[in-house]
Amino acid sequence: MPRTTARKPDSDSVAQAAFTPRALSQSEEKTLDTYMFLSPKNGGRLVKVIEPCRLAIALELEFDPEITTYVERPRKLSVDGADLELCFWSRRSDTAESYQIFRRQPKPTVPAVRMEERICTNLLGAAKSAGMPLTIRKPASILANRVANATRLELLPYVQAASGLEGIETLVRAVTSCMEANPISSFYAIERSLCDPFDWRDIRSATCLLIHKGVLSIDLHERLRVSSKVRWKEAAHA
Repeated sequence: MPRTTARKPDSDSVAQAAFTPRALSQSEEKTLDTYMFLSPKNGGRLVKVIEPCRLAIALELEFDPEITTYVERPRKLSVDGADLELCFWSRRSDTAESYQIFRRQPKPTVPAVRMEERICTNLLGAAKSAGMPLTIRKPASILANRVANATRLELLPYVQAASGLEGIETLVRAVTSCMEANPISSFYAIERSLCDPFDWRDIRSATCLLIHKGVLSIDLHERLRVSSKVRWKEAAHA
């Protein structure tokens, strides 16, 4: 069977976002580390963030199957007379909405730590008053999950490719049937069992797409290999 050809993603399946991302200024583009990727979850929209930690948060949202859509730099929140920009807004499958803000670690001095604690307390208070569920993210917690961050980044190109494959439904059905028969498998085993008539690269893209959707799962905290365990998540079909 020849390799499948590209098609446009189905925009009708993309959840409607409540915000549009603030565009980065020319100054931000020139002076800050900028990262961007096409988001399968957001219908192929270009997601653009600054700094590696924000990229890691974006990928967490991208690969959380309970998240239906998310937006970077959605809005600002007034705290102590200053407008602080929130990093992400997201909506879950149960329609619950939430926000995240990234705060750098303060300098290791008592005054700096106390000031940051006060800002964070007031941030949470302002968000609560506005009825906005808010999570404050710090570098230490993000760096602690650096293996998971790297794994998501490795999965992303395959999911992007799957979103544009003609005949992806056939590939997904093939991988699904394979996993129903073998609920715990590996990338290598799936690809070996389906290599005739399919191309292994298309099968891997379909497998990664099912991981992205939460139908299959892997241990994100282990380095990604062809021998990595892929598990069937029956709850996703309940």
